[in-house]
Amino acid sequence: MEKKKRKIFGWYKDQRLRNKILFAFIFSSVLPMVLAQIFMGYVNFSSIRGKMDELMVNELTQMAERVNLTLDVYTGLVYQIYVDNRIVKNLNQLMDKTYEEKEVARREIYERLQQYDTSAEGIECISIILRDGQQLTYDFTNASTVQSIWQGYSDLREITPYIDAQNASGIVITPTMRQMRDGREERLFHISKRMYDYEDLEKGSIATVVMSVNEQILNQICATNRSRDPEQEYSVSFIVNKNGDVLSYPDSNYSGISMKPDASVEEFVRSTGRLRGKSIAVNQYEDPQMEWIFYNVYDREYMFREITMVQIMTVLVACLAVFLSLLLIFVLTGMLEKSTKALMQGIQEVQKGNLNVKVRVDSRDEFGEIAENFNELTGKVQELITEVTDAAQKQKEAEIHALEAQINPHFLYNTLDCINWMAIDRGEYEISKMLRDLGLILRYTVNGSNQEVKVSEMA
Repeated sequence: MEKKKRKIFGWYKDQRLRNKILFAFIFSSVLPMVLAQIFMGYVNFSSIRGKMDELMVNELTQMAERVNLTLDVYTGLVYQIYVDNRIVKNLNQLMDKTYEEKEVARREIYERLQQYDTSAEGIECISIILRDGQQLTYDFTNASTVQSIWQGYSDLREITPYIDAQNASGIVITPTMRQMRDGREERLFHISKRMYDYEDLEKGSIATVVMSVNEQILNQICATNRSRDPEQEYSVSFIVNKNGDVLSYPDSNYSGISMKPDASVEEFVRSTGRLRGKSIAVNQYEDPQMEWIFYNVYDREYMFREITMVQIMTVLVACLAVFLSLLLIFVLTGMLEKSTKALMQGIQEVQKGNLNVKVRVDSRDEFGEIAENFNELTGKVQELITEVTDAAQKQKEAEIHALEAQINPHFLYNTLDCINWMAIDRGEYEISKMLRDLGLILRYTVNGSNQEVKVSEMA
């Protein structure tokens, strides 16, 4: 590990100045900034996702409360029917009286049921099914006692709402069913309750009331933030019971069906053509009273579009800052390389022996000072070399002059010696002696004229 570190540091030390600054900038600024952006983005998205999920659950809770309040209206109407003494009295007459009295009782019950037409929106039909199979049905859409949603049944004791009511002690809400009326399919959910004669409870249940309500009542409650165009839809809310039966869905074609037990909520929503191709999140709330499950499926990208835009803008600003920083680094390092290149060229010229080189650095920073000192140094070196050269030249000239000074007396001495021998040949001994003395003087001058002379030697 230590060798690897040394190798890395050695490689870094061998890089050029620009690369060193770039690597230092990347590892000290760019990399920490990128990691910080990733971390902050993750934290922000996690926090917002948690807040969004919490908001959606709260919305589902409010949706469930609105559904409960709406259903309370219809269950209250059912309650009014099965405690209505006039209806109970007429039901008893249907079972015990003569034909004429039965018809009177039937007409009074129908008149009573017609009064519920304006009680609440969405009521399609009210049926009262006696335990002996007799039935009284008033269809509010057709305003008819004959044409109704139950035309296909010969005995209404076979319909699901009636059966559900027999197996419960209170009011029962039957999930949305698909039913045909006048050749068209409708989605209805039903509220049913067994009726009793409270003056004679020993009779047991005398009839069962079934109120049929249009599924659009639930659909309207779930329609918050719903776009008319499914392609632009970003949120889908729907209701399912604990058995997986779809009670209400934005597309009514899927109301009244059962979800596949092995399919997830995301798969079910996509199979209906909603939020297809989008990244979706699912939230749910289970109503403890009705045991209905309220789902909300939303498009994450749409919900997070603002924070995503902020994140993108932050990244773009960061990228712009990095780009400007890199541009500034390239400009500065370019200037530094220019200065160092000028210095290196000057040093190389000096190495070649060219001391006349002058380094030009157009700045007053450290490189400018180095260039100025370099120029001064080469100038002084050149001056010293000139001085040394001049001194050596002068020394050589002095030596030559000294040699010349030594050679000239020797020629004169030789000339005197020749004259001396000529004088001897002629017998001029006095002249010869004088010439010898003069030669001694000259010899002394040549050999040691600048040395100290003893008195004895002068004698």
